[in-house]
Amino acid sequence: MNQMRFLLLALLLLLSACGFQLRGEARLPPAMAETWLAVPDRSSPFARDLSLRLRANEIDVVDERGERSAVLRIHSERMRSEPLTISGQARVREFVLIFDLEFELLDAAGEVLIARESLRLTREYSFDEQAILAASREEEFLRADLREAMVSTLIRRLEAMPAR
Repeated sequence: MNQMRFLLLALLLLLSACGFQLRGEARLPPAMAETWLAVPDRSSPFARDLSLRLRANEIDVVDERGERSAVLRIHSERMRSEPLTISGQARVREFVLIFDLEFELLDAAGEVLIARESLRLTREYSFDEQAILAASREEEFLRADLREAMVSTLIRRLEAMPAR
């Protein structure tokens, strides 16, 4: 039994030593301990998902900017669909979903921690006009997946911020 405990402890130490962390767990900068999320639309699905992810990573997301609040400003978030391939009969066969995001991060004193940056993610999908309901459900699913992927991408970018 003691051997089993020792092996388990050794395994946990090895995993932590190699930088392993649970999915969704981020090491965000200490300057973000209290953060005001400045977004054009607080009720957008992206803003809600981002706020939830920040809270899950022990960031105190505040409703108003305070003296100790960092500012994560989302200048714009835009998801759009564009035709990707067109058949010989001039019908769209594939679309691409594009999610563009512009953001910046300021510390509590207003100093720029991350200057205004753009992120872009895309997803391609097929369109079958014979199965219009299935195609619209696939697009809904891909939009939700793209939003979640953008939240993860933004969190990883915030983690990569150089220490000051």
